[in-house]
Amino acid sequence: MKFLARIKEYFLSVRAEVGRVSWPSRREVVGFTVLVILMTVVLGVYLGLADWVLQQLLRLLLAK
Repeated sequence: MKFLARIKEYFLSVRAEVGRVSWPSRREVVGFTVLVILMTVVLGVYLGLADWVLQQLLRLLLAK
């Protein structure tokens, strides 16, 4: 019986803790989502370009 009481107490404390969380507004969530997508695209382009440049340099070095 103690086990069930402990489970109930756990879920009650989880519910109380979730109630204290400061949730972001919809505008903040959308803004951060756009920022993450944009940064992912920028980083992908940068890494792709860096890879291409290094690949071309390596081809030049190995061709000689």
